[in-house]
Amino acid sequence: MLRNGDWVIAQIDNYQVIGFIEIISVARNEVFITKVANYVEGVMHSMKPTPKLFTIDRVEKLNLTLEKEDWDCLIDLAIQTGDERWFDQLAERMLLDVQEKTKIPSTPSDIKLNGF
Repeated sequence: MLRNGDWVIAQIDNYQVIGFIEIISVARNEVFITKVANYVEGVMHSMKPTPKLFTIDRVEKLNLTLEKEDWDCLIDLAIQTGDERWFDQLAERMLLDVQEKTKIPSTPSDIKLNGF
């Protein structure tokens, strides 16, 4: 299941890019990501964050998760800074992360409609 904010790897010709999802448009079969690195011949090269549009079939979610202690620290920081919106986002992502760690891998039909 792809969602806004997920880290992904996408194929471009003979190399791959790593970035995070900004917007998903299932109706258009497109994913708008912000590229942060190129992965060429097994070597990662960081780059200035750059927007790029891909078809959904060229994008694969990276299984990056945080440990409970990391989530707790980020949530504590959101509370200390009084950032209610960030707190809500972190709490939601933490719950989704826990759910994903305990369920069967998703299928393409599990794609959540975000954005468009």
